[in-house]
Amino acid sequence: MGTEKSILLSCRPMNYQRILPIPALQQYVRYFGVLESDDAGAGKSFGIVADGCPGLIFQENPDAFLDHSGNVLPQLFLHGLTTKHSGKTTKGSFRNIGVYFQSHAIKAIFGTDACELTNRYVDLQTLLNNDLASQLLEATSTGKKIQILSLFLCDRIDQNKHREDQRTAWTLERIIKQGAETSLPKIQAELDLSERSLERIFKTDIGISPKLFTRITRFQSSLNHLRSQKFDSLTDVALSNLFYDQSHYIREFKEFAGVTPKQFLRQAHEQAVNFPEWRA
Repeated sequence: MGTEKSILLSCRPMNYQRILPIPALQQYVRYFGVLESDDAGAGKSFGIVADGCPGLIFQENPDAFLDHSGNVLPQLFLHGLTTKHSGKTTKGSFRNIGVYFQSHAIKAIFGTDACELTNRYVDLQTLLNNDLASQLLEATSTGKKIQILSLFLCDRIDQNKHREDQRTAWTLERIIKQGAETSLPKIQAELDLSERSLERIFKTDIGISPKLFTRITRFQSSLNHLRSQKFDSLTDVALSNLFYDQSHYIREFKEFAGVTPKQFLRQAHEQAVNFPEWRA
């Protein structure tokens, strides 16, 4: 399937590796991520931050992760866009391989309306009734697992008759490029669509409304600014990212991250982007 380029970040007892997709998948996949810990002792708490990015997660150690309600996560599951903060906990050692998709990938790859999976996850076996999890368990190396996942996704794309609505693709590109400066009324006028019509096709392909996606894009921009630590005050971050003021920024940040910006800087340990381990 080609040579993967990877970035390895280490911080005992957790390791995180990011692997770029083959060219045939770059339109649909941002990257593959491998997160692992050999710490069999106390569990860890992780946050889920709204990022506009659906994903497919394979757990080599079954039953390792629990969702925010304490339910054991499936060994191989597909999740949609997350629009609010949530959390996961782990009971011990784990090794997860994740496919981090482009925002439009759910409908484009799996044929499912993206809005059906917004803030939800589903066991892939239930959705497709295949043996992908067994193939991944039998594979003896990370490279082989990535190859299996890549072949599976390429086959799904070839089989799926749905093609993304070009109006959705154009709107998505504009929002990502323009961020908080995006004018949705202008987009509606250029596409000759009502607000409701644009929202309907965007929800089908992406999972949420263009307005909410724009807010999450602005939040992510501010989070990257925060990570850079190149600011004098939170007001600088707020105004640079076109929030009305600092209080508006903090409210939005807390809605999407579950904590304030100061708490994030103090408590979040990010090996995997947008999946921080919370530390007291």
